[in-house]
Amino acid sequence: MDQARRDLGERLIVLYKALKALVEVLLAVGLVVLSASGGIGGLREFARELRLNLASRWSLALGQLIGGLLTGRGLHLVELGLLIDGAVSAFEGYSLWRGYSWGAWLVVLASALPIPLEAVAIVRHRRPLRVLLVLANLAVVVYLARRIAGRRKPPPSERGRPVG
Repeated sequence: MDQARRDLGERLIVLYKALKALVEVLLAVGLVVLSASGGIGGLREFARELRLNLASRWSLALGQLIGGLLTGRGLHLVELGLLIDGAVSAFEGYSLWRGYSWGAWLVVLASALPIPLEAVAIVRHRRPLRVLLVLANLAVVVYLARRIAGRRKPPPSERGRPVG
């Protein structure tokens, strides 16, 4: 799909995914730099807030699995979770921006999968940023699912025409 035909909604989703990826990667790099420079004091509380508010549950679970194999728990899990989620968000945005036929499906799937886990986390700990991220992901899922469904229907001018 060329840029002229891409609608505003898809462009906004690509922008959202790109900004989310950039912020997560920058936060992960910032945490690594602060940790390496000895600024660990207030960093643990900051990392805890990031874990509760920013990184998605599935990326943290994966980060926890990998981090448990490589290092101890804590700050490294947050860094890894942010990097994984940032990379996935970047890939989602890129696939949608490039107009790959499977790109919208990828974004819908990747955005919808963590919503039930996020809803449970919100019920347990109401965090405004987490609520906003879940609502943004829900809006992305609904919007793209409707676009995908709309692509499957023949245009009104071709409905009911005999084939042949």
